[in-house]
Amino acid sequence: MLESLRHEAVTELGGVLSGFWSGIEEQVRLAALAGHDYVAVQEDRVAVMALSHRALELATRFRESIEKEFARWEQASDSPQRERSLTLMSESELEIHLAGQQITELLDHQFLHPLAQLDERLRQLSEALGVSRRRQSPLRPEVPVTAFVALFGPDDLTAGLRAMVFQQFDKRLPKVLGELYEKANAILDAASFSGSPARESGRPSRGRAPAPQDGAADGEWVPDGSTVPHLGGSAEGAAPRQGDGGAGGGAGGGATGAEAGSARGGEAAATGRVREQVLAEALATGRPLRYRDLVRDQLRAWRARAPDDPVAASLDPARGGLAGEELPTGGHVLDTAELLNLASLLQGDDPEPFEKVLAGEDGRPLADVIRHALLSGVRQIGFDPAHTHFSGDEEDAIDLVGILFQSLFDANDLVGDARQLYGKLVVPYLKVALTDDSLFNRRSHPARRLLDAVTEACDGNEGKTPQDQETLNQAGHAVDRVVGEFGDDQAIFELAAAELRDHLDQQRRRAELTEKRAAEAIHGRERLQQARRSAADLVGSRLSGRSMTAAVAHFLDRHWRHYLTQTWLRDGADSQRHLAAINLGDAMVQVDADAAEVRGAVVARQLLALQVPLGECYASCGMEATAARDAMARIISALALPDTPRTVHQPQQHDDVAEGGEGTDDGVLRVAGGSAQIAFDPAIAARMRRLRVGQGLRLVDEEGHESAGRIAWISPLTGRFLIVNRRGVRKMVVSPEELALMVAEGRAQVRSVDAPFDEAMKQLWQRINATAEGNSDSAVRAAS
Repeated sequence: MLESLRHEAVTELGGVLSGFWSGIEEQVRLAALAGHDYVAVQEDRVAVMALSHRALELATRFRESIEKEFARWEQASDSPQRERSLTLMSESELEIHLAGQQITELLDHQFLHPLAQLDERLRQLSEALGVSRRRQSPLRPEVPVTAFVALFGPDDLTAGLRAMVFQQFDKRLPKVLGELYEKANAILDAASFSGSPARESGRPSRGRAPAPQDGAADGEWVPDGSTVPHLGGSAEGAAPRQGDGGAGGGAGGGATGAEAGSARGGEAAATGRVREQVLAEALATGRPLRYRDLVRDQLRAWRARAPDDPVAASLDPARGGLAGEELPTGGHVLDTAELLNLASLLQGDDPEPFEKVLAGEDGRPLADVIRHALLSGVRQIGFDPAHTHFSGDEEDAIDLVGILFQSLFDANDLVGDARQLYGKLVVPYLKVALTDDSLFNRRSHPARRLLDAVTEACDGNEGKTPQDQETLNQAGHAVDRVVGEFGDDQAIFELAAAELRDHLDQQRRRAELTEKRAAEAIHGRERLQQARRSAADLVGSRLSGRSMTAAVAHFLDRHWRHYLTQTWLRDGADSQRHLAAINLGDAMVQVDADAAEVRGAVVARQLLALQVPLGECYASCGMEATAARDAMARIISALALPDTPRTVHQPQQHDDVAEGGEGTDDGVLRVAGGSAQIAFDPAIAARMRRLRVGQGLRLVDEEGHESAGRIAWISPLTGRFLIVNRRGVRKMVVSPEELALMVAEGRAQVRSVDAPFDEAMKQLWQRINATAEGNSDSAVRAAS
């Protein structure tokens, strides 16, 4: 049995590195095409080539690490304690270890249920083998992640390559682990372990919850996708973990802060014990552990915070309790089958009540509106609404769907027709949640994929262009197909998602062209801005403090300024033509000065020598030959008369056109390109300058509404970022300094762009956890 598990683990996990480095090489090649840092690109190429040459060695070391973990687990006696000492780590080593820890934590949460089953069955296997002491499972996610981290030395991965390597590993490993855990549980489940002491003594086997990660509070459980630190005063600052009890209100918090922290810590510990009990009972009874079992306490607190409006109050008697709680007496409790029938009757009905909640026109929680709709239809299945109740499990499912959909709207820019689409999907997704909790913690769930695709199609889409309207129509077709055909087969979600995803892939290719055109347009305007600024500086330096004739001053301020701008744009700042244009202006200043000193012969020779350059200058301004001759004649006439008035002229002021008059359509910022007018933190700005193309952002508008963003292009001239939404549509153009200000003010967060469903699940968890913490704070204040 153990050898079979070892073989499956080494074979399956070893496949993670199959073709791994060829994929990384392709990513490096694509990044080189999109990037502008030649040195960094070359470093990435050299590093990935060196790793590719060592691919066989790395794969062998990876497999050996997994085999060694099985050997340690099989040892009958404990290994001698190794001496540990504190050593300093380089920044590169620290980044690699932190990346590995993050992946491990996410996988521990994602595979909580199968890992708990494996722990119990491996305990029985160890007893059958006569190994009495307890060791950690050799199949836990930490094993392959640690083995992968150990493959790299401090100089093996560049900063850019490190992100690609661990993202690729994070994409491949979950699928392999899911299949491995399914096989391992099947292998162990087929065994009777008839010789194990637990069986012989008749003692029932009880599971235990996996030990929390180091530094995590007892009972802290984060759904698939984890939570994300909030960027406050620092671009890399992280918010305290949910449930931490040590931060008693900061400096000056005093005893009250400490008491509150202690209360939170005690509640977190109690919650952890409850969850351990839930896990143990689930394993002992053979009942699969569900997502609802892990969040039942938070959901109870969420329901207790219902708004005091007449409709919500009328629903209170229908609210069931949690598993194990006493339900209202004297009525009928709807079971899952009855609730599914009721939901099927509502499927396809007018979604307006749900739309109003999602649009913010109805202040009730969406879960309460769902309950109201369900209870309004119970007469159709033969029950009295006044004496019909939901069970605790079904209450949890309704709350989860309600919070999920509201979180989707809060985390994305969904307007217009999107509200109707999501209103239509509420009931089908309730039906899925009632029977399949993996909707909330399995990223490959077909219903989850559809909701991701619909959100990407609708995010920021107002249907203003034919392409945008076509995308909305495709999303509407996918939604209508699910509403019309979904009964109990979830394959319809997969089919609808695949069709919509095909359309989105086509649109994404169009979006890439749109991004390229937008980048080219911005780059062109930035070059124009720099050329004009350069010309303005040159004109100002020649006119400043000098008395000269009006004709020469007019030439310098108008025609020469335009000529400087044109040569800068067409030939470059260091080109011979641009330098010749600068010399023309200097020569005209000198001619005017010589004329003021009545040096007629010198002036005449200089004007004859400048006829050709002056003609080119006038031609670049679009002047015809006659107009050019007239302009030159006015200059000659002014310089020929010794008594021509001379004054100090002020150059004309031209407004910057960094965005060609489009500065107001960004919707967030008004400053374009500079940093003199904004107050920013230099440390945060320095971090912003290190961002690269593809970096994800979360943007918060004036009303507190979040949306996803991505850096699509970085200007090689100014370093400004072109930020687009999920569909590649421009949202804003900002400088690193402006982005630093947004981060400091909480209007932007620098982090990965998660799938819409993952982002909504993070917000869902934060909402229900915040409710529990809010109730704890209230209790502490009341006690004090």
